[in-house]
Amino acid sequence: MTKVNAAAAKPVVDASVFSEIHAAEAAIGSFKGAAKEQTAAANERKVRAYATLIASLSGQKLVKGNLPRAVSNAVRTGLMEDAGLKEATAKRYLENSVGALRELDIPTQATPELVADILASENITSENQLAKRVSGEADKDTVRNLAEALVGKFTQRKDKDGNKVQGVFKASKLDQEDWDRFDDMVRELKAARIAAGDAALAAASDVKAENDLANEVFNNL
Repeated sequence: MTKVNAAAAKPVVDASVFSEIHAAEAAIGSFKGAAKEQTAAANERKVRAYATLIASLSGQKLVKGNLPRAVSNAVRTGLMEDAGLKEATAKRYLENSVGALRELDIPTQATPELVADILASENITSENQLAKRVSGEADKDTVRNLAEALVGKFTQRKDKDGNKVQGVFKASKLDQEDWDRFDDMVRELKAARIAAGDAALAAASDVKAENDLANEVFNNL
């Protein structure tokens, strides 16, 4: 008789987690329209679903910053088959959740409530914010993004411990002619901005002068 290893038979993620995600996505789908309240409610439900999944994975040891392949495949299958997610949605859930484990110092055996608190402390209130935070995109400022779009940027790779390190430089599709045009545009727009600022200051000065004169006349009555 073949013995069954009970530990091996135990699912990587409890079925209740996939049920929670399924219910969350169904609820999110019911939020119609673009009203601010509906968007906020949908984001809140999505983040709660993420907290549940992240907590369920918190006991897993990452290998070079990722889940072991067998674990990753099992979770992806559960998201698609048990939670009923489309492949692209399941991929986002998995990648963002693993990213949270890697980047946010989620403790082992964390509860969904604790994970939710950690996400809140990071000002993460939507899937998009979570994705940016764990990918490192949230750390880039506007000027850096402009410079990289114009010239190029360094890729990122992972070292043997799964930490992100600088990779090779990847040039943009723009060249010197484009950079010269950009410089011309910046000079033009800077001049327009300065002129607009000077005009606003002059207008404010005229208004103040008129108000001072009106006050002086009123006080002399």
